[in-house]
Parts: sequence; C-alpha cells; structure tokens
Amino acid sequence: MMLRSIILILLLLFSPTLWAQPSLIIAASSTKLLPSVVKIKVQRSDYIAEDNELIQNDSGGSGFIFDNKHHILTNTHVIKDAKKIVVVDINNTEHPAILIAKDEKADIAILEVPTFNAPLIPIADSTQLALGDNIFAIGSPYSLGLGVTVGVVSALERYLPNYPYQYFIQTDTAINPGNSGGPVFNQNGELIGVATMTFSKAGSYTNIGFAIPINEAIRIGTLLIAQKKVERGYLGATLLISDKVSRKLGHQFSVLITHIDAKSPAQQAGLIAGDIVTKLNDEKFFDNGALHRYLAHSKPNDTLTLSYIRDKKVMKSVVKLGATPVNILSTNNIGTADQAEKLGLILENGSADESVQVVLSYGPAKTSGFTTGDKIVQINTIGIKTLKELNTQLSKLKETEIAMITLYRNGELVTLPLASKTALQGYTTSN
Repeated sequence: MMLRSIILILLLLFSPTLWAQPSLIIAASSTKLLPSVVKIKVQRSDYIAEDNELIQNDSGGSGFIFDNKHHILTNTHVIKDAKKIVVVDINNTEHPAILIAKDEKADIAILEVPTFNAPLIPIADSTQLALGDNIFAIGSPYSLGLGVTVGVVSALERYLPNYPYQYFIQTDTAINPGNSGGPVFNQNGELIGVATMTFSKAGSYTNIGFAIPINEAIRIGTLLIAQKKVERGYLGATLLISDKVSRKLGHQFSVLITHIDAKSPAQQAGLIAGDIVTKLNDEKFFDNGALHRYLAHSKPNDTLTLSYIRDKKVMKSVVKLGATPVNILSTNNIGTADQAEKLGLILENGSADESVQVVLSYGPAKTSGFTTGDKIVQINTIGIKTLKELNTQLSKLKETEIAMITLYRNGELVTLPLASKTALQGYTTSN
C-alpha cells in the first residue's frame, strides 16, 4: 500500500500536465491582454545611464488601458520631459497622446489617447500576493514591440532608499528598458502591479525587477484624473535618508533633517536642521522610509508626532501638516533619480547665496572628491543657481563625457570632474 502511494505521488510530481498548467494559463491570458497594452514613444533628450544603480528606464516605455475613457497609465519617468508622446498599439498603429497629470513621488502618470480604446484589464488585490506566486509582465523592452516575460514574486513590501514613498513588489520577471510603465499580472491574467525599474549593472539583466503594487497605482491614477494632482500633507522639511548616516549616528533607522522651510509646519513645531527623527507617532521606524510613506498618504491638517534626537537628548513634537504652497520649488533631489543623483550627488537648493549645496556624495561623485557642504556655482563655465539648472546641463552630457564643476569649499574655489563611472575610469589618480 505504501509503495502504491509513493508511486502515485511521484507520478503527480513529474506529471507534465501538472507542471505545464501555469504556463498554459499564462499563455492564454497574455494573448487576451496584449491589445490592452501599448508601447510609449517619447521625443526628448537622452539621459545618463549609471553602473550599479537602480535605473528607471526612461527612454520610452510601456503603458496600459486604465478606464473606458481613453486613459492610459504609465510611469512618470517614462514621459518625463517629453516634448511629444505617442502610443503604439498591438497592430503597430500610432496614436497621439496627451499628458493629463503626473505624480513624481508615486511615479505614476495618466495619458489621454482619444483614438485608442481597448478591453479593460481585470484587477486583483495586490495585498493578496504571496512569495513564489507565478506572475508575468507585458511591455516593450528596448522598444522592440510588445512581449511577455514570466517569473515569480521574489519579495513583497520591498523598501528602496532611492524611492522611499512606497513599497515595491520584487520579481525575477525580466523588466528591461522599455518595460517601465507596463502591467504585471498574476498567472490568471489579473493586474497586480506596474513594472517600474530594475537593479542593473551597466544595463544588464540581473533577475531583480520592481513593480508598484496595483492598489497604490490605482489610488494615484484615480486622483490624477479627478484632481490633476495628488494633494499631500506639507511638512516643510528636507529629509535625508541614508543607512550609513543612520548607523554612524547610532541608530538602526532614522531620518536626518537637513533643512527647514521658513514658516512651515515643521518650523512652527520647533524642528530644526540637524534633528534626527527616530519615531513616528511613538513607533520606531520599521525602515528608513516610514516617514516618507506616511507623508505620501497624508493630507493637509493631518497631525503626527515625531520623536527625535537633538544634542543627545530625546525630544518630541506634534506637527499639524499644512497644504503645499503653490509656488514652492523642490529644495532637494532625494529619491528623484535625476541626473545629479544618478552621478552620486544628493543636493539642495541654497537660499540667499544662490548656489546648490552638496548634502551627501557617493559613487562617482564621491570618487571625484565632492563632499558635504560644497556649494556648486558653475558647470563647464556655465553659471548655475538651482538644482534644475544643474540637471539641465547634466542632461546634455553624453555617457562618456566629463563635466567640470566649480564650487566653493571653505571660501575657496575648487574645480572637480563629474561623470559616470565609465567616463571616470583612468581619470582620477593618487599622488
């Protein structure tokens, strides 16, 4: 009897029909879903790729039908700085697209394409995913046209320091340049995420991709259509996320305040630059993105309690969040994946001195000698006063081109090279 049971189990385990079933389901589902996915072509300047970084693939991408009103959902970085946007359907027909709204923090954008319509995609609850679940993605890798890649859920609620406003689904499903903004499905063909980025070394596929959970993508997309923006609570503080800085300051997880906006809720609550925030509403941070995720879901007039360290003393403040001022400019590039951050510079806009100040350097920038407190005033003989001006000039560089950056350090002018690791190889020396 036992021998028969063992034989039966072995037959089941090695049955081709049993193991082929998920593949057959995925094949049938993807065929039905392909018409609802589009390739997105954009006209704009090139970006700088970087070795060993989380790369947002923004040289065009993918998207999918969001509702029955001709709306397409994609990633913000796919259409960022686009002069012209076109979507291409499964029949290779091009349709002009209009940007309705975008949200940088969530990396979600909504396009309107009046000439395109397709069947709506069934949606699953992304909170019900489990490790090892079979999933597949549809997108246009390297602009080759729509294709299907298959994998599993590798991790859930993955925190990424460069993108702290939400958790990600990690997968070994191939997410290559061009897949960004495309849909990710469970094996039954139900939407569970939006392919967003991959961890890459020099652009190669490394079996590590990330997707925004569909529950969050739908929340943001719905708000963008209804309000043309996502209104969040305004703290008025520049927050530095760094695992290394946290450990150096003696904390497993913390956020360092590097700047306080004048007349902001943070200033009114008594917070100052240099405060090390360690708790939110009397709970320790689970990771360094806890405060950012809270703020991403907050609204004006929400109240929160922050515990922080100042002069080695534990302090606490209650903050009532405000509404983001209409004319406020982004004071830093933390989590933006802009040109400067890709090259290893965390920066913030100066005030009266009209310069861009280095908050933290890593990667190529640290190798070149950039350090905290440097005030950047010029790039390749062109004067700059803001982060935006610096990134505009950096975006014009080719991948192998080196920019010469002039800065003030301790009252003296210093010039340093800034470029990708590839361009800097063989450039720096020790004497």
